[in-house]
Amino acid sequence: MARVYPVFRGVDNELEFRGLRGKYFYYAVGGVIGGIFLTLLLYILGVNLFVSLVLMVATGGGALFYTYSANKKYGRWGDVKQPVRTLKPHFVYQTRSFRQLIGVKAFPKRKP
Repeated sequence: MARVYPVFRGVDNELEFRGLRGKYFYYAVGGVIGGIFLTLLLYILGVNLFVSLVLMVATGGGALFYTYSANKKYGRWGDVKQPVRTLKPHFVYQTRSFRQLIGVKAFPKRKP
């Protein structure tokens, strides 16, 4: 008896919303929600409402601007590859001969 299992196509695709893909979307959402919570905290502490709202708009706008610019500059995987690019050597310098590098050694003769 054959069982039929449903196939979910596109389950492993990353999330995309208005050009932000994957982690950039999460960075933008985190920045906007962080700005909202900062505004609530400042309002509870007694800071002027106008100052709190201006700070919320600045924080949310800054988070969105940063994530869109990073998405455009680095692409899907570029922000992960960027720190590695600085660690990559620019050239290879070799002072030993090729024979010393590969370490050719003669095998000892077997006794009969």
